Amino acid sequence: MSKTEHETSPPGTLVCPVCEHPLDMSIKKRHKTLGVFVPVWGPDPCQNPECLETLKERERNSPQND
Repeated sequence: MSKTEHETSPPGTLVCPVCEHPLDMSIKKRHKTLGVFVPVWGPDPCQNPECLETLKERERNSPQND
């Protein structure tokens, strides 16, 4: 690929910084370049049920019981 071409497919495999479990990639948004919408890829949240970051996220999103 030359330097003037742009990659529009998802980048290589990313891993969770906490548990090193592979992360899925999805299109987060699109931007317009020369009249064409180009996808902007980003990592999805970690899906590993044993990951500390996933557990913290679940606690933040769970309803608080008083």
